[in-house]
Amino acid sequence: MSIPRNRLALVLTCFLAASCGVNKSILIADGETVEGSRSTVNGSVRIGSGCDVRGNCRTVNGRITVGQGTSVGGLKTVNGQITIADDVAVAGDVGTVNGSLILGDDISIEGSLETVNGSVECGSGTVLADISTVNGGISLAATRVGGTLTTTNGSVALTDSTRVAGDVVIRGKDRRGAKKKAVEIRIAGGSIVEGDIVVRDSGRRVTVILVDGGAVKGDVTNAEVVERSAN
Repeated sequence: MSIPRNRLALVLTCFLAASCGVNKSILIADGETVEGSRSTVNGSVRIGSGCDVRGNCRTVNGRITVGQGTSVGGLKTVNGQITIADDVAVAGDVGTVNGSLILGDDISIEGSLETVNGSVECGSGTVLADISTVNGGISLAATRVGGTLTTTNGSVALTDSTRVAGDVVIRGKDRRGAKKKAVEIRIAGGSIVEGDIVVRDSGRRVTVILVDGGAVKGDVTNAEVVERSAN
């Protein structure tokens, strides 16, 4: 998926206005405390373990990695994966356009998780807002989600007593004439969706599989519900 020129121009303008680096990576060493935000255009962002970053970290063309036991503000990139280790607290949103979001255990995200062309994987912890992707799946284990899960062309897997406070939404096809991909929503291991499961394209084949105590408290629209044994 290409990035609209106006969006990319806005991103670049914001970076340059903040007097960020352009062609260099950002490295924050283990245990370091940083006041304020850090940003670059062509470079990765690597935050060590046990850091306290009192601001946001951003790049355009580069990946972002965060070490264990760190606290940081929002994390944003356009072209790159974001990887977050165990026991990390993020005080804002985590987002990319072309890349996956890979989160460890015991994480705390006060904002949303969002990608376009990539998957979202999260271990135990809390995401207070929404989780969204277009061309990628969502896989959550022992995660508490305060908002809604949304995808277009990816499956959803909820395991290990994951709890979603909002809905699970499967959008319609994202462009006219696109082939409709079958989607599977697997809710297992005592996981619960408190809201509804909503499929916005009635022609899309979506199967909701309930395994080992998985449940949906709300309504299921335009999807087949199948209950299976744990074996």
